[in-house]
Amino acid sequence: MVKLEIKSFLMDYEKHAGLSCTAPCSLYSVLLEHGIIDDPAKCEDISLFAKMPKSECVFTSKFEVTQHVLAMKSVILRFSGLETVCRIELNGKELASTDSMHLVYNFEAKTKLKVGINELKLTFTPVEESIEMRKAYFSFGTECSPRFMDMGIFRKVELIAFNHKIITDVAVTQTHSDSAVKLDFKLKTYGYDEMSRAVATLTSPAGNSYFCGFVGGEGSITITDPNLWWPNGVGMQNLYKLHVNLYSDIEIEDTYETNIGLRTVSIKNENGNPRLLVNGTPVFVMGGEYMSEDIILPRLSESRTRELIEKAARSNFNSILIHGSGYYPENYFYSACDELGLLVFIELPIEDVITVDSPDVKEKLKREIVENMSAIDHHPSLSVIIGNERVNNLFSSEEEKNELAKEFSDSLGNNVFDSAGECNSYFTRVGHTSLPTYESITKFAAPKVRNIGSPFFECHGADKDTLSEMLLKSLDNYPYPNGMNELSYIMGLSSAELSRRDVDNVRRSKEKAFGILMQNMNDTWPAISPSAVDYYRAEKPLHYYEKDFFAPVKICAVANGKRIKFTVTNDMRVDYVGVFSYQIMNNKNQAVFRDSFPIRARASSNLEVHNADVSSVVAGHENEYYILYSVSNKCNEPSKGILLFTNIKKFNLLKPNLKTEINGNGFEYTITVSSDVLTLGVELSFLGEEVYLDKNYFDITGAAPIRINLTSKRITTIEKLKRLLKVRTLYDLGTEE
Repeated sequence: MVKLEIKSFLMDYEKHAGLSCTAPCSLYSVLLEHGIIDDPAKCEDISLFAKMPKSECVFTSKFEVTQHVLAMKSVILRFSGLETVCRIELNGKELASTDSMHLVYNFEAKTKLKVGINELKLTFTPVEESIEMRKAYFSFGTECSPRFMDMGIFRKVELIAFNHKIITDVAVTQTHSDSAVKLDFKLKTYGYDEMSRAVATLTSPAGNSYFCGFVGGEGSITITDPNLWWPNGVGMQNLYKLHVNLYSDIEIEDTYETNIGLRTVSIKNENGNPRLLVNGTPVFVMGGEYMSEDIILPRLSESRTRELIEKAARSNFNSILIHGSGYYPENYFYSACDELGLLVFIELPIEDVITVDSPDVKEKLKREIVENMSAIDHHPSLSVIIGNERVNNLFSSEEEKNELAKEFSDSLGNNVFDSAGECNSYFTRVGHTSLPTYESITKFAAPKVRNIGSPFFECHGADKDTLSEMLLKSLDNYPYPNGMNELSYIMGLSSAELSRRDVDNVRRSKEKAFGILMQNMNDTWPAISPSAVDYYRAEKPLHYYEKDFFAPVKICAVANGKRIKFTVTNDMRVDYVGVFSYQIMNNKNQAVFRDSFPIRARASSNLEVHNADVSSVVAGHENEYYILYSVSNKCNEPSKGILLFTNIKKFNLLKPNLKTEINGNGFEYTITVSSDVLTLGVELSFLGEEVYLDKNYFDITGAAPIRINLTSKRITTIEKLKRLLKVRTLYDLGTEE
């Protein structure tokens, strides 16, 4: 087999001709690259982009084909992603047309190719907004992204030549018993029907190898004492490496490689409430809604996606829901989720209000579902495929639905196919809108438009209703800010704190809940949104709060007047044995009362550990006393929190004497921060330096210093970090310098 990726193109659009570009590329990415248009994120009138494009956009490539390639029996052109309506010509002759960005197209091209230089021409036609158009719905505009009708090549274009067959997929079905897992493989190929051999090698996490041959395209391997795959926070993410060689005569014709995880997943009702079971164990879903990472798809990359998923895992997510406004993510998205333990729920990007019911439309949608889901169904992270009324109506009978679902799901627990979308109603969604970080704001908003009420910020999501809600929620608890920098800071803290309260409320009553999803775990463009990580991948306060309130073991406190109820929620597979403690502290971080005792919280359950009336101690000191509470043991990171008896703006915060120290070298550093008084909302920033902190926007509640780990993306020095470090706290808010 020979593969040639066609990457070099020239683009023609209206008066602009011969613009060089490298696939993936699109109309907007090329115009941006050549400086013909400004970055849409920085444009003060985004409606200019909403009106584009009106003309055809043409991509042309010249590539060489050798005699060796044309001597092979089959030569196909594979288009992995064309957006969206495209006419394909090869050497001046029409090859095919496409009308869906959600399909991979393979076209036989041998008869239209020649030895030497060949020309491929892709002509994209602008499309009108239509829910029936097989284009990502976010292109038509959403609450958090503008209408933006791009067109072009957003995935690979390849020429593939072979003599007999190539592997298109290897379907894997798992059958679990008490001490073994049987894997059944089904080889899917494209090409001629000549006899060919295939051999599979499976390598365990410990390096042990298993082998099988294929008969009639099928084979099986049984694994005793299997290493199971578990979600983040529940267990290890054990992965087996699958390698399949397809032979023609004595040569390897094609090779297929992937990782698989041994696990079952199902949704069952327990006492009238739905539960997600992984390997038979209840898992409380804690995650967020994944949106497309950019309105210009060629700007996406594996490293960018990996970074986002790593941040989700660091925030103790065990799940991600792929929002139905986008498209089917790249294979590398699922591979990262496999490795980091994030269960994937995917909303099929098929609007439930599509009304066209012609046989052709139905068959095309069925093909889209099967093609995309079959390509990823081996990933252990993929757990639930969510449809809706429209998807359910694609099937004329329950038998037809079940038969089709066997392509990517089965009753043995490979995946759940929820064709009617019932699962969508099981989640509790949490989201409170905030601004991007101020450092990110400076990247897309010029100083003259850095006003939350400006038309520029209206384009980025600050409509009147959203703005009013954000201000009312934040100013109810925090002092009024001075300027955009402080506004971003307190709105971020407000969003995080309100989200924490919502999550705590759900986790305290999780026996009645399926799970929690944070709205917009990321942004499609710079937007005022509920996201924890903004478009420029900067972490808002919510990102760090999520790490605490999604911890597998969490202590929650709720006040009814001066009566405080403490609950430990344990989402691990083992009992939690530790110590509960709470203290009543003053604003100088001195304890005026303390109590502690051992606890045992059963696996996957909640435990009310204490119910205390503190009115006799707190009365008359509501503006200077607070409660510090925690659970801890030797095996897990402590969970702790504080509870004020009044709003922050009424609490008597004292001026802190902050001390910081930085140690380390190269890429890894530690920072310690201490204070002599209660210090809230401590923000560390290193403007201009790309760093990741494992802790930020924290409170200092005692004499012991807070330790933060810093990872730099490039080699730096302690001296530079000290020079760039800026520390801000809630005490600094609203005062004139």
